Amino acid sequence: MDVWDAIVVGAGPAGCAAAYDLAVGGQSVLLLDKSDFPRSKACAGGLTAKAVKTLRYSIDPLVRAVVRRVQLESEGFSTWLGSREPICVMTVRAEFDDYCLGKTIAVGASFRKISAVREIVRTENGVQLTTADRTYGARFLIGADGASGQVRRLCGEGTWFSQGFALEVQTSMPKEEVPLTFDFGSVPHGYAWVFPKGNHLNVGIYSQACAAGLKRSGLLRYVQQRLGVDAADQVTGQYLGMGAEACGVDYVREDLRDRVLLVGDAGGFVDPLTGEGIYGALLSGQAAADAVLSASRGDGGAAEVFAGRVRGYRQTLRFSVRAAAAFYRNPARGFRAMQLPFVRRTMVRTYTHGLNVNSLAMRVALSRC
Repeated sequence: MDVWDAIVVGAGPAGCAAAYDLAVGGQSVLLLDKSDFPRSKACAGGLTAKAVKTLRYSIDPLVRAVVRRVQLESEGFSTWLGSREPICVMTVRAEFDDYCLGKTIAVGASFRKISAVREIVRTENGVQLTTADRTYGARFLIGADGASGQVRRLCGEGTWFSQGFALEVQTSMPKEEVPLTFDFGSVPHGYAWVFPKGNHLNVGIYSQACAAGLKRSGLLRYVQQRLGVDAADQVTGQYLGMGAEACGVDYVREDLRDRVLLVGDAGGFVDPLTGEGIYGALLSGQAAADAVLSASRGDGGAAEVFAGRVRGYRQTLRFSVRAAAAFYRNPARGFRAMQLPFVRRTMVRTYTHGLNVNSLAMRVALSRC
């Protein structure tokens, strides 16, 4: 059995972000995933400016559209958020994941397809991971296998984790131009989205509460009523991992705490207000890599270093939890607050570049929801 410096389970944005930095840092890295790439993934494929900035490499070849205006809707309300600078860029998630994996392999990470993870145990010098057909060893293990992944189920501790849910479909582009839209009047505790991708639309529905109210038939009906077109491609669904705001260093069981780190959806780093997951995935993946590199140098325990690196984003998520509770309880009231120019400017800045939780404008905006 080969023993690696680090094994990363899950080759999505969080896993590739971790494996990329570890490989560049001179570590031997094994990246594992149960899927072949490119793969289908339920995701709107929009990357905010802060997510694009966080990446270690350019994704210009993948960009289908650059967005500077966003339309927000609720029952009886409609408003625009605009910016001179790009707010986000549109990609196709399958292409984005495959591209990131290629970049990660190019800097030295190894990739293997595996069956389901069955067991993770502590060893004298690290961890041992067992699948149906093989056992792998490493000094550190990073769980990046999504909201329904096995690493958190086998290693996690406590009741901090929760799940949102999203359904999406691709459909043809109507003759008239369609703006990037978030429709908060159509889904309880969430929204519908319409994302233009150049030659097609990505349309979906998201709830930060549960999957019970999101049905395939409801999404297809929304597409027909909203756009006047029939969705041709298969509807796909995806759970979103939340709850990282409630974690400390004790979110992994004690015997694995200094050897296993959870990132991305597996670590609950999805923003419950917007449903944005890629930025939190990149940020937490890079933080995990930094923690492993620090521990390898003897500069502190991996769990403590990781907790320190994501502390600021966890504070952001705590604010987002409060904002989501206030906004989704009464979206109409939140939309009235959006009529204030400084609130709209603050929302654009927050979505694009990140949240300053100490901002007076953010506290005022939240108080008005």
